[in-house]
Amino acid sequence: MNRDDVSVLIGELIARKLLIDTRAVLPRSRLVEDLGADSLNILEIVLDINDLLEIEIPVYGLARVRRVEDFTTLVNEVLPLSACVAR
Repeated sequence: MNRDDVSVLIGELIARKLLIDTRAVLPRSRLVEDLGADSLNILEIVLDINDLLEIEIPVYGLARVRRVEDFTTLVNEVLPLSACVAR
């Protein structure tokens, strides 16, 4: 899965969880301020990403997630690690 695929997947997942149009979910969109997410929404998004991509997003990485692009960056950091563990 490449960076663009991850970005699209995360954008669609966030839109579905927050019941908003996918066009409103931009890389620079702030999860709380712009998209209206709360802490439970963010937790559900993380769990869905973990399930869909069969990865484990580290808790320490979530502290820096404020924008959609932060999720994408974090997932792209974790994906290569999970490929190594799966071998």
